[in-house]
Amino acid sequence: MKRDVEPKRPERRKTYHHGDLRKVLLDAAREEIAAHGAQSLSMASLARRAGVAQSAPYRHFTDREALLAAVATDGFEQFTEVLLEAAASGGKAHAMRRMAIAYLAFGEKNVELYRLMFASGLVPGAAPDSLLARAAAVSFQPLLERVRASSPASSLISAHARWGQLHGLVMLKADGFISDSIETLIDASDF
Repeated sequence: MKRDVEPKRPERRKTYHHGDLRKVLLDAAREEIAAHGAQSLSMASLARRAGVAQSAPYRHFTDREALLAAVATDGFEQFTEVLLEAAASGGKAHAMRRMAIAYLAFGEKNVELYRLMFASGLVPGAAPDSLLARAAAVSFQPLLERVRASSPASSLISAHARWGQLHGLVMLKADGFISDSIETLIDASDF
């Protein structure tokens, strides 16, 4: 008796489909930046890291600069959340100190992202109405509000001075010029 042999179906091609490719690409970019710095990130390396075709990142980002701007925007949004949480986590009397500690901790934990946010030309080169420019401006507001609450006279200048002090501490720690703990640095400062 002859058996009916079913014709072999071609094997289905296995492809990798991302539910939210933009988020996957941003996560992969953050990982690459954290490991090797923003200067090492290319669209091709991003595609490899995300496991997609080299053309896939261009569906969400026009170029490398647009990708870096999106990563920096997310970084500023995370940074703002960290500062707001620190300010709200206790009484008003020590809110500035908690925010200063949170600021330094964020910078220390996210050195390369912090460099992208504050030490690259992305923000100064961004259009004033861009998501990046707005996120950067919003990230300064928690510090400004705390300074205004403690001394309304010349609050913008005072906030800039405190911001400069915190930024300098983050960068000096990141570049290995100081190794003191965050708490030691804050205790020695006027926060």
